[in-house]
Amino acid sequence: MQEQGMGGFFIHSREGLETEYLSEEWMQAVGTAVKRAAGQRMEAWIYDEDKWPSGSAGGLVSKTDPGKYTAKAISLEIFDAGHLPEHTIRVGDACEDGTVVALMSARIEGRTVGKYTREETLKTGQEIPKGYAWLVFRVEISGESEWYNGFAPSDNLNPAAVRTFLDLTHERYKERFQSEFGRTVKGFFTDEPNFCDFFSVFTKGRPWIPWGEGMDEYFREKRGYSFYDYLPYLYYDGEGCEKIRHDYWHTLTERFSECYAKQLYDWCDANRLLMTGHMLYENDLGYGARVCGAAMPHYRYMHAPGIDILGEQTREYLTVKQCTSVANQYNRDMVLTETYGCTGWDFTFEGQKWLGDWQFVLGVNRRCQHLALYSITGCRKRDYPPVFNYQTTWWENNRILEDYFGRVSACVRTGEVVRDILVIHPMSTIWTMCASAPDEDLNHVEMNMGWLDEHIFRLNRVGEEYNRLAKTLMGIHQDFDFGDEMILEEAGRVQEGKLFVQERSYSIVIVPRVATLFSGTVKLLNDFMDQGGKVIWTGPMISMVNGRYIPEISEPGADADRCELRRLAQHPNLQRAEDYEQAVSRLNHIHPRLLRVKNDRMQEDTDILAMIRKTEDGYLIFAANNDREHQHRVMLRFAAPGAVQSYDPLDDVTRPAAVRVLEQGGIEFVETFTPAMSRVYFIRTGQKPLEGGAAFPYEHPHRADRVWACLGPEAMITRDMENVLTLDRCSYRLADTEQDICALPWSPDMEVWQAQRQMRDAMGLRQIYYNGAPQRYSWIGEECGADGKVFELKFTFEVNEIPDGPLYAAIEKPLDYSLTCNRKACQETQEYFLDRKIIRFRVNGLKKGVNELILKGIYRNTTELEDIYLLGDFMVDSERRMIQDRGRLHFGDWTMQGLYHYPGSVVYHFQVEQPPERQKRYELKLGDYRGTLGKVTVNGKNAGILIGNTRKNVDITDFLTTGSNAIDIQIIGSPRNMFGPFHQKYTGCSRISWEDFRTAGEFHTDSYVLKPYGLQGQIVIAELEGESAYDY
Repeated sequence: MQEQGMGGFFIHSREGLETEYLSEEWMQAVGTAVKRAAGQRMEAWIYDEDKWPSGSAGGLVSKTDPGKYTAKAISLEIFDAGHLPEHTIRVGDACEDGTVVALMSARIEGRTVGKYTREETLKTGQEIPKGYAWLVFRVEISGESEWYNGFAPSDNLNPAAVRTFLDLTHERYKERFQSEFGRTVKGFFTDEPNFCDFFSVFTKGRPWIPWGEGMDEYFREKRGYSFYDYLPYLYYDGEGCEKIRHDYWHTLTERFSECYAKQLYDWCDANRLLMTGHMLYENDLGYGARVCGAAMPHYRYMHAPGIDILGEQTREYLTVKQCTSVANQYNRDMVLTETYGCTGWDFTFEGQKWLGDWQFVLGVNRRCQHLALYSITGCRKRDYPPVFNYQTTWWENNRILEDYFGRVSACVRTGEVVRDILVIHPMSTIWTMCASAPDEDLNHVEMNMGWLDEHIFRLNRVGEEYNRLAKTLMGIHQDFDFGDEMILEEAGRVQEGKLFVQERSYSIVIVPRVATLFSGTVKLLNDFMDQGGKVIWTGPMISMVNGRYIPEISEPGADADRCELRRLAQHPNLQRAEDYEQAVSRLNHIHPRLLRVKNDRMQEDTDILAMIRKTEDGYLIFAANNDREHQHRVMLRFAAPGAVQSYDPLDDVTRPAAVRVLEQGGIEFVETFTPAMSRVYFIRTGQKPLEGGAAFPYEHPHRADRVWACLGPEAMITRDMENVLTLDRCSYRLADTEQDICALPWSPDMEVWQAQRQMRDAMGLRQIYYNGAPQRYSWIGEECGADGKVFELKFTFEVNEIPDGPLYAAIEKPLDYSLTCNRKACQETQEYFLDRKIIRFRVNGLKKGVNELILKGIYRNTTELEDIYLLGDFMVDSERRMIQDRGRLHFGDWTMQGLYHYPGSVVYHFQVEQPPERQKRYELKLGDYRGTLGKVTVNGKNAGILIGNTRKNVDITDFLTTGSNAIDIQIIGSPRNMFGPFHQKYTGCSRISWEDFRTAGEFHTDSYVLKPYGLQGQIVIAELEGESAYDY
């Protein structure tokens, strides 16, 4: 890892672990990693949980005290005229399905509750009038879950349960590694803690809301009344429901941040460690409210606040800006992103750069790649790939991007970010709408499939409005921070005409379209405007404060909230906007931009995102093109004059930029951003700028490249590894003894995972075809009566032409396996392929026509059968038949030209005979190509790298010689077409998980779905031209 540029790692228990978590063996392994890190001056961070989410210690917290430390909920059971109780129910009754905390007789109309009364007893056979229902509320304790190794999720609303989590986890590491705390061991990572766990199991058929030990007393203390008196409003709409919901989610958020985040933060602080990690469902405000109340308040208690960006997308502005806002306000130097998970085995360097640049522009400054596995055997290869380790075929080039992001990180941590705008976060509005539908059963989602509650989806859609606002502001180069109301309540103040949040100040406040605000927020806005501050109010004036309706605010009255709200609505410094378009217009009028980025139509280019930082000698701008498909030629206009240095962090090259000095002050200069390109600009305000051609260049409408040479469309090629044919289908047979198995017929042909599923069913063993089962360490040592049967798998493949050279079969963890090919024994070697546990067998007996490979062994509880991979110097035709290696490729997809499952790289060899003219410069220009990245070599010397659409052209002038020139273009593949997924009929999902590898029914196709690789379009060498320009 260090050789490839990584400066540290997070030690994480992942899917498929066979070493018992927190055992002596586990601690010894952690100790080895810490010792090795210390010797290489790397950082070691400790992930605080077995898999995720954090807080349960792999189920041990709940096991310690199941009654008090297990996750809880308040469930609802409804009785009406058509559904009467079978026995008398009384308040205080404690049964297996929970303790009754409230009984209510209520008038119900659809999803609206009218008048209701609290009762003590509901008797068997008691008459229930038409239009009425009896509502039975119980505090339930979650049942057990496979995800927690057969135990239950923990109660993260109970401070004692969280303290137990610290004792079981953090204190154990302290016993072993305290001497390295603050040195090699930098801190702990906490992952997706929440108070409403997806894997909770409550009584089937009952909707529920999260609750915790001691919450009734805590709620009374905070809000001054009993929550149990108003329980219907968390399931039904009704008069005053907004206030109760607001109080409920507000109180849960307070309790959770105190119990969980603050306890962990204080422990880390006392032990010279940093706390980092991320919350659950940061971007979806409906889900976010349901699982943790609000994300932002918890970031106060992280030394290094963090986020998680799943999939290959740059849509989650809320996720990033919520976190980076708190980090800025609390002066946190490090902002972490867990990123690249679920992007798939085919994730490219362009994708890494594009996704990383977007996050860094928004305020992140350190990546934590998901993930680096020490083994990819079995289910592990399907653990939300890709893998950033030696098993990945592009790994030897990883340093390219590590160095790049290291340079960018250094830049975006220089000085102080310029953000003068505060946007009030709308979470309290979400709270007033967040309920649990009375007819929704959430218990069918134990396998983490997500809620179907329409309340939650509706709130997610509402939240997307604020995500679009964040995207809009960044696109028009009006950078901002979010202001969370709980944080404003604690750390907001007005001073010298500025609104301060902890350590940062703002001169403009935007209130998006909201339905309510905290009373403290209303007063803070009024005080801010009293001192000259400007507030832009979007949409109608609110009629709720703290979720409580304030009718007729224009009328006089002594109510403090009404007075403050009236003062706010009538304040002369309040600027009203009907919608966000008008709000943005008002913002641009009263808050001139420090940076403008305009396209050649003189419109603001919203695809070029930028961060501005104030430095000791001027300013720093980090700008990135968030458009992966198109080049953008733009004019950057900066309001402060100074000399500009343009820095390319990919090549680590700095050049002076010619600018035009503007009469009104400031400068402007032109930049051409290729897709997903980035630049850093250092503007030194004390230095005289280099004045020059700062204008859009002229380009003739019929301009064409001056082509010096064309390459292709065919080329001789060289592979850097053996070709691969993945065998993912087999038939099987299973018997008690070797003698019995020969007499058995073969099963029908099926995918290997399906064969293993049937075999384990027949043996009565726990299924392993899916990810999410209990960790292997918790059950592989169990005695199984059916353990030890003899199995055979038969794989068939067709050979049209016998390939030259040896043929190998790569098999995962072949413990006591034998392999035959056409009944001839194959020899196990001591060599591995990609992973140290994927072992090579020398294949004998190959013939033309249909070949049979038979894998034989003893099937045990620990066995993991996977696809087999044939290796050698062969090609594979479009029907997956083996043919001899042609040694040539035409431009186009190499999977259809013999490299069907090939994971490695291909070097295309070209020869250019004509000599270059010395006074000219030449650029190699690639058409479309598909690969993780590429490299160009000219006459044996490295000429440059290729990164998707970002960098497709390479200046090769300095490498050309008189006479013949050898030009080699290396396209580096990935393990995707070797490992899959292969049989997805639908490929539109942006998040790759184990389910994509296990398709069935309407989402399955027997055909192979592959990703294209190789040179696709025309390649030319063009003469570089000077550019003339005209001015606007």
